[in-house]
Amino acid sequence: MTNQDQTHRDRGVLVMTCGTEIDLTRLRSSGVLTPEEVSFCRDESIPLAYDPIQIGWVPSQVSDDFLADVRPARTMSRGHSHSYVAQKPHIKALHPQYNLRAWELYDLADYKALLDDPLVWRYMTEPYPDPLTDETAAALIELSNASNHHQVFAILRDSKIVGQVRLLYDVDDFDPGVAEISYWLGRAFWGKGIGTDIVSLFSKRCFADNPGITTLIARVHRDNASSAKILSKAGYENRGSDPKDGDWMILSKRR
Repeated sequence: MTNQDQTHRDRGVLVMTCGTEIDLTRLRSSGVLTPEEVSFCRDESIPLAYDPIQIGWVPSQVSDDFLADVRPARTMSRGHSHSYVAQKPHIKALHPQYNLRAWELYDLADYKALLDDPLVWRYMTEPYPDPLTDETAAALIELSNASNHHQVFAILRDSKIVGQVRLLYDVDDFDPGVAEISYWLGRAFWGKGIGTDIVSLFSKRCFADNPGITTLIARVHRDNASSAKILSKAGYENRGSDPKDGDWMILSKRR
């Protein structure tokens, strides 16, 4: 690094090889970094934060000028942390019968009762952690709230927890406007129309609360006909096999 480069960094400016300057302390409203800027920052070990509102990466040192609450949050760049990013959009009532909220550790008993079931895990991408111990369940709850890279909510139906929904950002390397939804329900709540209600309502709310999202996708195992039917009812179209794993299909819904 030259003395000039160091001087630029001291001013909070990173100069790319092509001569483009990246202001690391700019306003958040200046927008997200380009793919080239993201790549260069990562090569230079510059900490970045994922912005779920603008659907992209920003320097972790940005000055947040958005009208939103802020809170300490993990950044998503190779273990760097200690930045402030916008709080996740808070999703409240979806419908008079349904509500969403973050999981809390006091939900542990309900969480385990719903999730400690091999049939619930049958069509998940992750393996069933048999047995699902209190320690593992608590870790999963903490993980669900530990990142601005996703939104995870407990589903409440008539004030009773019945399952979970998740919105995952930054899932397409070529299109930052694509996000992925997933969900699960406790077995006692299967076959009651809850999945159909939740996928439709949550998809609408995801688009409403995240203007940068243009497309929602869902990954469904080929043998999971029930979930494919639920997504189809919510307006998702089958796009064929997941190129990363032929056992899974990708369904999508555009704004």
